Amino acid sequence: MQGADQEYEVLIFAKYPESGRCKTRLAKGVGDENALRIYRALLDHTLDTVRATPYRKVLMVDPPERAADASEWAPGMDAYLPQSSGDLGQRMESAVEAAFTRGAKKIILLGSDCPQISKDSVISTFDALNRYDVVLGPTDDGGYYLLGLKEVNASLFRNIPWSSEKVFEKTLNILKFQTLSYLLQNAFSDVDTLEDFNRVKHLEPLKHLGIR
Repeated sequence: MQGADQEYEVLIFAKYPESGRCKTRLAKGVGDENALRIYRALLDHTLDTVRATPYRKVLMVDPPERAADASEWAPGMDAYLPQSSGDLGQRMESAVEAAFTRGAKKIILLGSDCPQISKDSVISTFDALNRYDVVLGPTDDGGYYLLGLKEVNASLFRNIPWSSEKVFEKTLNILKFQTLSYLLQNAFSDVDTLEDFNRVKHLEPLKHLGIR
């Protein structure tokens, strides 16, 4: 079973948790230190969720130089790799290509700022990839928190208006144009702004922070 598990790889994209360098849009509403506390809680939740699965776990680290010490602030992963240069699409495409080169047969790309992500989200995505080409988890703001793939498809990472409300729509149009079969997971929230935070602050893992 261990060999099969190694063919299922979860790639978590994460920033080093540093005040003033992460969740900058959120920080405009809650301040740098609270933004860091929120991000740290979301990152820990994501790590805990993925650690509870039997799959290969890889943390893709930004900035790249923090990959060397990432096991100290994000323990329990199977590998810690630097994100490549370029925009988000280029970094994701590079990570996907490397994962398949390593021998992965199915992969999931995950962000690190979704409080509703669960172990079931990960397991059901890999299960769905037995029947679908792509699995996509949309976010309420027009992006996505999860992307499941079983082959490299560069078009999913190119000419996308990243950090806009058009990311999910554009990605869906590509899937339809290429007649790829796909499954949409439940729509969840990610936390980029004060409005986002206010919508989900009552949920675990955020409610214990006491930030209003």
